[in-house]
Amino acid sequence: MSHIFRTGVLLGCVLAAAAWCSKAQVVFAAEGDAAKGKSIYQSKCVTCHGPEGKGDGPVGKALKPPAGDFSSAESKKRSPEELQKIIENGVPKTSMVAWGKQLNETEIQDVLAYVLTLRK
Repeated sequence: MSHIFRTGVLLGCVLAAAAWCSKAQVVFAAEGDAAKGKSIYQSKCVTCHGPEGKGDGPVGKALKPPAGDFSSAESKKRSPEELQKIIENGVPKTSMVAWGKQLNETEIQDVLAYVLTLRK
């Protein structure tokens, strides 16, 4: 019986460690290079989201629904993982396009890091 208990405890510890490592990788992934991300943002995102990410770019104001405002309370509720998925996959029934085929993973992480700095 104690062998089964020890095996169960060991398995639990292994699973907990695996979950922690997986979480640590997600957090690390959200820490791209914001300076590089700013450059990408300025070339691909600023037209809709505006220079400060308030959704007030020259095109963004006219969109239905309007471009996302990264400083809004709604945007601040989104996790970095959610924002990453939006960058990669776009948002159906909006003008937010999927960048997953145009940007590589590092560039997506860099843009994400920069977008997170716009949450003022």
